[in-house]
Amino acid sequence: MGRAKSETLHDHILNVASDLFYKYGINNVGISRIIAEAGVAKMTLYGHFGSKDDLVVNYLETRSRAWVSWYRSEVYKIDLLPAQRLQNSFEVLDTWFRSKNYRGCLIANAVIELANNDERVLRVKKEYYSNIRTMYRDLAREAGYKNYIFISEQFFLILREAMMSAHLDGPNGVVEGCHEYVHFILKNA
Repeated sequence: MGRAKSETLHDHILNVASDLFYKYGINNVGISRIIAEAGVAKMTLYGHFGSKDDLVVNYLETRSRAWVSWYRSEVYKIDLLPAQRLQNSFEVLDTWFRSKNYRGCLIANAVIELANNDERVLRVKKEYYSNIRTMYRDLAREAGYKNYIFISEQFFLILREAMMSAHLDGPNGVVEGCHEYVHFILKNA
């Protein structure tokens, strides 16, 4: 199977399914494909995940939390003053947008694709969006902006649009466009 020693069978199945879901879409990936690519038996998959819906929710929870953690880490890794870090928070996205594996926001993709108002999916979406807003709010507060809640909401909207634009239209000019909005918002905050 070629699984890393530290990777559990549960994690292996989840990682295989997650990659497939993100690359091809949740509805386009069946359980038989996940089983085949993970190299596991059907009962093994269902022993770890009671249903495809459970596997999808695990995918969304795991990947959305990992993405927010990655984004926050990359933004805070920038050795700048807090106000400059806030202004440059979209810079770290350019490489991601330009990667051959970029397929847009996994949460937005899932909500649009599933369109079934599954409470668990909506809970994951709410947590994901809240974590992103919190990061922007913290950045704006650290930079000394009094309107940090307003700024966090505006940055969140810019991020959602940037993710969609990079996915639908390609990455060229997306981050540069974000900078224009960021400067306008911070100038008027």
